[in-house]
Amino acid sequence: MALVFLNRDQINVPEWDRCVAAAHNALLYGHSWYLDAVTNVPEGPRWCWEGLVAVDTDGHYTAVLPVPLRRRWGQWVVYQPLFCQFVAIFSAQPVDPVPFLEALLKRYRYASRLCLALTTLLPNVPGYVQQRLLQTHVLALDGAVPNYTADRRMNLRRAHRRVAQTPGWRVTESTDVQPLLTLFRENHAAAIGVGKWAYPLFTRLFVALQARGLGTLHYAYADNVPVAGAFFAEQHGRMIYLFNAADAEGRRLNARTILIDQSIQRAISRLSPTGLFDFESPDQPGVVQFYESFGATPAPYLQLSWNRLTAVERWTRLLRQTIFKPYRF
Repeated sequence: MALVFLNRDQINVPEWDRCVAAAHNALLYGHSWYLDAVTNVPEGPRWCWEGLVAVDTDGHYTAVLPVPLRRRWGQWVVYQPLFCQFVAIFSAQPVDPVPFLEALLKRYRYASRLCLALTTLLPNVPGYVQQRLLQTHVLALDGAVPNYTADRRMNLRRAHRRVAQTPGWRVTESTDVQPLLTLFRENHAAAIGVGKWAYPLFTRLFVALQARGLGTLHYAYADNVPVAGAFFAEQHGRMIYLFNAADAEGRRLNARTILIDQSIQRAISRLSPTGLFDFESPDQPGVVQFYESFGATPAPYLQLSWNRLTAVERWTRLLRQTIFKPYRF
């Protein structure tokens, strides 16, 4: 299998997207337009992406691996972008990932993190490559009643009783993303640490998903004010809980529990019996416990990082980090 690196301008976009859509492991994150959206950051760090492609004798792409890149220390390094949980080696049938990794290691001396939809560690990798299995949490949409925990069912009933007594309570679908970003900026950003450039980036991604009919945004209102919002992306039988926020009143009302429950019910009706609801869960025990209360189970994926920088490059990296740390996004 011959592998070739293609920069973004060299990629045959219809052929790339055909390969991703026909893959046994097709994912929203792998499509060219999605990768374009999450690496289009004119307001912030320089990003781009290229493809590592297996091409047959007729010029058809038989396997493609997106390689997201960020400009750091005067060079391009492998770097997983925001709103892109993981990518994959997209192919009609499973292929050996080792040749793809070997090609990446030869081309790029540094990877901050590259997340792949692989469920086990790779064998016989060089010692400088760090491997770590991370987890998202997914709910199988098999048509059955979701296996919520007793505590989650109780909280859901309590939430419905509480909102029934709340003036101006309603849940609506919307195409206006700005209230969601405002809720996040005012209630979550300070604790998480988010660069200003992330907001226009997400706005462009939101527009791209909406234009293709792949995104659904819902708000919960109390006293006719949005108190919680949740954005879901859906393609290839997978609904992704991509972005959410709530203020203090939304948390008091358990508004996100209601939004998630309603979206799960919609997903069951559309995506059963083989679909998945992906919570895109971070590695935080409290958040994981919350998602598991909806019946979600762990689904591993592989994170890779490596460092083959020379001594001079390492020193330059440390110097730049020291000088520019106060100004980093």
